[in-house]
Parts: sequence; C-alpha cells; structure tokens
Amino acid sequence: MKAIVKSSPSPGIEVREVEPPRPQPGEVLVRVEAVGICGSDIHIYEWTPGYDFLSKYFPLTLGHEFAGQIMESRGGSFRSGEKVTSETGRICGKCFFCKQGKGILCALRTSFGRIGLERNGAMAEYVVVHEDCLHRIPPGVTQEEAAMTEPAAVALGAVELAHFYPGDVVVILGPGPIGLLILQMCKALGAGKVGVFGLEADRPRLRVAETLGADFTLIGENEDSLKKIMDLTEGLGAGVVFEVSGSPAAAVPGLQMVRKAGEMILVGIYPGPIPVDATHQMVRQMKTIKGSYGGASLDWDRVLKLVAARKINLAPLISRVLPLEQAKEGFEAVLNRNALKVILKTNQ
Repeated sequence: MKAIVKSSPSPGIEVREVEPPRPQPGEVLVRVEAVGICGSDIHIYEWTPGYDFLSKYFPLTLGHEFAGQIMESRGGSFRSGEKVTSETGRICGKCFFCKQGKGILCALRTSFGRIGLERNGAMAEYVVVHEDCLHRIPPGVTQEEAAMTEPAAVALGAVELAHFYPGDVVVILGPGPIGLLILQMCKALGAGKVGVFGLEADRPRLRVAETLGADFTLIGENEDSLKKIMDLTEGLGAGVVFEVSGSPAAAVPGLQMVRKAGEMILVGIYPGPIPVDATHQMVRQMKTIKGSYGGASLDWDRVLKLVAARKINLAPLISRVLPLEQAKEGFEAVLNRNALKVILKTNQ
C-alpha cells in the first residue's frame, strides 16, 4: 500500500510502498478515507528540534488525524463496516491521571505507541489502532470533518480549562485551525466579544475568523493590540487570553492583555522559554497561567456531537483536499501559511 513515510533525520518525506499492517488481538484494521496534516506533522517534516526521539522508529508512517472504515476487527466492541475516527494514543485507564480524566498524561501512552509517532500512522491506505482509541462517526458528519476531531478535541480541552462569564471579552492569539475552533466554542459558550490576533501573513486566516464569528481581528505587528483591548474593556483587560500561536513573543504581551484575576491558557508548543514578570503580572494582579495539552476521551464524543448538530463549522477550515501522492504539496502549503487544514485522501 502507499504511505507517507519519514525515513531519515532530515527535512522531507517520501511516498513509499509498504506492507499493509495486520491487527493484533484488541485491534482493528481501518481503511483510511481522510487524514489531516497536523502542526506536529509539519515539525516532523521540517525536522525541527525536539523530534529526535522518532529516529529509532524509522521508517515511520506519519499521520494521526484521520477517519475511515473498519475492515477487520479483532476486538469485541466494534465490527467491520463501521465508520470511525481514533484518538492518537491508547491509555491505561487505571493510573492517577487516567482516573482524573487526564489520560493525555498517562505514562503508558508512549509505551503503547502513539499513532504517527511511536507506531505507524494513518497517512496510508490502512492503519491499525487499538479499539480503545476508537469513536464512531455519527450520521451527517463527513469523513473530512471527522478527520478533524483530534484538533477540535484539543480546542475543546483548552476551552474547558478556561473560566469566563457570559459577555466576557476573550482574545485568541494565533488564527490557525485550533485557534479558529476555540473561537467557535467560546462563542457557543456565551463569550461576549471574541478577538483573534495574527501576523501580516495571517490575513487570509483572519478573514476566515471573521466569517466564523470573530468580533474583531488584529494584525499584531501593525497595531497597538494592548491599547485596543484596554479601550474595548474600559481598562479592565480580557477575561481569558488563549495563546495558540506557539510564539513566546506573542505570549508576553498576551499576558498583559489579561485582566486582573483573569486567565491565560497556553495551547501552543513553544521553541523556548516564555519570560514572565511574575511579581507584577501574576502575583500582584492574581492572574493565572494554565497549560492545555490535548483533549480527554470524552471530548472526542462531544466534538462529534457538536459537528453533527452543526454547532461548530469545520468546513471553512479545510483549505485543500489532495490525493495521498501529493502530500508534499500539502505539507508545503501548510508550512508557508497558504492553507489552514489540508486533508489527504487515499481514493482521490
């Protein structure tokens, strides 16, 4: 079968012919119908620092945002023919973090193997996953939409961490797919004015934000963002700021936008430390910084129900749908900010 493979610790990917996987007891074989290119896939494509641990798994099939149809089941909970999407990694369900509903922190996730990281992923015609990771796709949800369940669950996990009141001003730094999903969820939960900030290169993404309900958008380099927020809130600041860009340079002014006793939710993956004036920005203003990583298993079901009910709109985030063989074109489009979400399909 065809697969998108990372085979060397250097920039790039390959389209390769590989042997189809075989499910073990408790696992299912899924025919992949749609698979998204994630930000972490881009980091692996570029071979940015922090992914050296993958080298021992080469050659590795990439991809973890996917949807498809079960072709063979060796478990007891799912049957052939069902349409499913899958969490990235299996959890033990018994440890301290799993019992808290924070399975993303389960130490056994990496031992079990995360799809597209420690085990072969879904940028292929077929993928094998454990049935514990699966979620059924409800009627009315397309395969392309279902392939975006993972980033939507990440967004929902971040919003669930935040505490804001109906009518509060919320700011989102970074108009990528997760930032635009956070926008929709905050609006659905009753946030007042929601603003999305980006860079000059993000203008097309900010236009999408406006179509999805953003009350205002700003180009960070061109405007006094802090003054804009203070004017809008009569000097109070935003109730919650979501930092989704992964830029330490954006996080610093972002914290200044938070009102006293407000919250900043860090969702991005940062290449270096974020310098914080803890005494003046946190202690004396009683601000809170929270880290958000992934979504709980229940968030996947919630997301699928929200999409089925058309409470969140994923279609505007899908910039391009390409055949698997044109994966490099899709990677480059995301890398160069010429696309929000690129979906690869095996039957194009």
